[in-house]
Amino acid sequence: MSAPSPFRILTADRLIDGTGAPPLADAALLLEGTTIRAIGRRSEIRAPEGADAPVTAYGDATILPGLVDGHTHLVAPGDSTRGDVIGAEEESFLLLRAAANAMAALRSGVTTLRENGAKGRVAFDLKDAIGRGVLPGPRMLVCGRPVTITGGHLHFFGGEADGVDGVRQVVRGLVKEGADFIKIVASGGSTRSSHIWRPAFTPAELAAIIDEAHRGERLTGAHAVPNQAISDVLDAGVDMVIHCSMFDETGTYAYRPDLTERIVRQGAWVNPTMHDIRAWIHYFRDVRAAGGTLTADELATEVSTQRFWDAKLDTVSRLRAAGARIMAGSDSPWGRSLPGRGWLEIDALTEAGLSPMEAIVAGTSAAADSIGAGEVAGRLLAGRPADLLVVPGDPLATLAVLGTPRDVWLGGARVPQAA
Repeated sequence: MSAPSPFRILTADRLIDGTGAPPLADAALLLEGTTIRAIGRRSEIRAPEGADAPVTAYGDATILPGLVDGHTHLVAPGDSTRGDVIGAEEESFLLLRAAANAMAALRSGVTTLRENGAKGRVAFDLKDAIGRGVLPGPRMLVCGRPVTITGGHLHFFGGEADGVDGVRQVVRGLVKEGADFIKIVASGGSTRSSHIWRPAFTPAELAAIIDEAHRGERLTGAHAVPNQAISDVLDAGVDMVIHCSMFDETGTYAYRPDLTERIVRQGAWVNPTMHDIRAWIHYFRDVRAAGGTLTADELATEVSTQRFWDAKLDTVSRLRAAGARIMAGSDSPWGRSLPGRGWLEIDALTEAGLSPMEAIVAGTSAAADSIGAGEVAGRLLAGRPADLLVVPGDPLATLAVLGTPRDVWLGGARVPQAA
């Protein structure tokens, strides 16, 4: 029996390559094994002479690059469980949850993701298992444990460090363990022992973290919610500002055009994390739609969440207008942002004024470039890995089709979908 042909042709009514270029109509891709060999119109794409190439015809559908989610926390369940509770779980259990969430992300069309913080060695072990073929999952880049002050946000994952010498030692240890980038918790967050509106590290500590990461040829991303933390990480030369919410130390929204100007001038990427806020608004809406009532605490949370959402819309709109480099990273499944729904971050960006094409770019080539995966992910180009998402209809007409994939391909192999 002869060996199966390494070639396959996929056709669809349109193709979006992830670069922002207009869609290609009546499109076809020639796959050879794990890679894309050629892209063009259906009439132009043929297998090499003498070779067989089965055709998969999708019809009224769109072929896109596999999505790139630049911000995940795979150890979380997406059901509003607090981080302190997640951090108290055994690593063995969190590894199983993370594996399930990684598979959910892959089935949804996310073929590359950046894991932004897990307990202990969970992220390292999951990446290794996927890379060695033990488990199915997307391509992963991991930070391991976020670097945070003693008692700071996400301290329960094991990355506490203080002082210039202390933070340098922790960064060197993470590089030794195989961290692809260094996640810095530069302000507080939902962790009870942290303060969301205050900077965490001193400027000297931040400078040491980022210097040590760059000495190790690692990118940096900083969780920075309030203005002072954003200013501090920009001073230190951070590569990506995460959240970037522009509140002052009292928790009052205070947009700072000078910070936007610095972000643009320094070329720092911004990961605004929008759907993690919007997911709570949707939750409150859905409770009422189902005839339920909100508790007093939930009513108060709803008010503060809506205020935060309105501020985030304004910030991201202004960042976009100024030319800031915006990428999509969902922060899922943290809070109420469910696993396998990373496309909703792309959708949320359009509420801040990005066009559907701009939002798709944010979740493909821009996300890939921002996390250091731009050479292998986020674009459909000949010679690249055949990581593909096929969706019904036209996502430029309605981004919701990103949530109903027809097919997902990872390295030229079709990803089995859940029943």
